[in-house]
Amino acid sequence: MSHSLFYNSMNMLFLKVSQNIFAVGAALSCCLFSPVTSAWGAMGHEIAGSLAASYLSENAESQIKALLGDESLASAATWADRMRSHPSEFWQTEAGPYHYATVPQGKRYEDVGAPPQGDAFTALRKFGSDLRNPELSLERRQLALRFAIHIVQDLQQPFHVGNGRDRGGNQISVLINGDRSNLHRVWDRQIFEARQRDREEWKNYFRGSGLLRPVNEIDAAPLVWIAESAALRESLYPPPAIIDAAYIARELPRAEERLALAGIRTAAWLNNIFDGRTHGLPASEPTEPENSTPLSPLNPVQPAQKSWWRRFLDEAFG
Repeated sequence: MSHSLFYNSMNMLFLKVSQNIFAVGAALSCCLFSPVTSAWGAMGHEIAGSLAASYLSENAESQIKALLGDESLASAATWADRMRSHPSEFWQTEAGPYHYATVPQGKRYEDVGAPPQGDAFTALRKFGSDLRNPELSLERRQLALRFAIHIVQDLQQPFHVGNGRDRGGNQISVLINGDRSNLHRVWDRQIFEARQRDREEWKNYFRGSGLLRPVNEIDAAPLVWIAESAALRESLYPPPAIIDAAYIARELPRAEERLALAGIRTAAWLNNIFDGRTHGLPASEPTEPENSTPLSPLNPVQPAQKSWWRRFLDEAFG
């Protein structure tokens, strides 16, 4: 064997081993040292809750006030994350899976359904039923309302509809501003933090941006949201190793659109639950309408590029 061939062979072996070590290290780091990431971060949920308020019907607003008093939608939207560390059995053994759904590449949610422990879709259905049941306790209906608001918003974040391989992007390590992060966290909050706006500045931005469109028939349909997020998620693989200004400039408009939809759809779902309508639309069940077409990703990944990334995920995470 020539020195050149030997060198190239060893180089390829080293690269392969390095990739696997990096993947395992990222997984262990995420599982052992990183807290569970919250969709949109607290600020994102609060913004979505504030934006939702202006879309509520009069009846829905009255019903919410009867349940929450003076508590705002912005505050209610972050409650499910604030309760994660509560020692009760519900929060420690049941509630975790309610923050996300799983749709593998090339599948629909309807193809795979929920796992035995449930997920965001089944929880949202259960909480909707609870909110429509006046015989339940006030405490139970308050839990249902606060958690449902949070779930509606979670499902607009593309990595809360995971592919079942990398914990919703939590195991995909990237660098941003020189710091180690992961793809999930970037889309939760760091892509927004790059603009250095505070809550009020973001709310004012959205109100003047044109993103707060009128409600339409798919805004109370969780299966449509899930399909949209899964399609957008797939367009974001493979991510760059470094999240730079070019990435943020390209992807921030899509993240902003999803956060605006989190506000719109929070109100649409609540209006549907409390008075059977979204906002000036006919009464309908909060399920996927016939012949609905989810939003298409703006930057679809080419098949050859995706094929490489899928091979990497298969080898790294099984």
